[in-house]
Amino acid sequence: MIGAASWSVGMLIASAIAALSGLSWLLYRAYQEEKQFPLREYSPQEAYGETLWRMIFVYWLVYCGARGLQIAVPLEGTDLGQMCKITALLAFLLTVSSLLCLPMHYWQARQRQQQLN
Repeated sequence: MIGAASWSVGMLIASAIAALSGLSWLLYRAYQEEKQFPLREYSPQEAYGETLWRMIFVYWLVYCGARGLQIAVPLEGTDLGQMCKITALLAFLLTVSSLLCLPMHYWQARQRQQQLN
């Protein structure tokens, strides 16, 4: 049982680092584009896709933080423990819903582009 627990904690830490890296990369790319093209206007499809990616990474970081707090500190039976469970659940559901919206968004954007052409 100890091996399974340490494996899940390791995966939680690795996924938090990956989410932080992804969010940092998105923000750095947006900063570089703003610096290079200060007056560029984004289409609603581009802005929505970028926002979905950011939401996915931020929600996953919140989930990892809430789960990490539950694992690191014995909070079972306290109000803070219940809040961490609810926060983790909501962050997980928001991450999944954002992940499900992303392919639908790209599909809709492609359909709209085909209708314009």
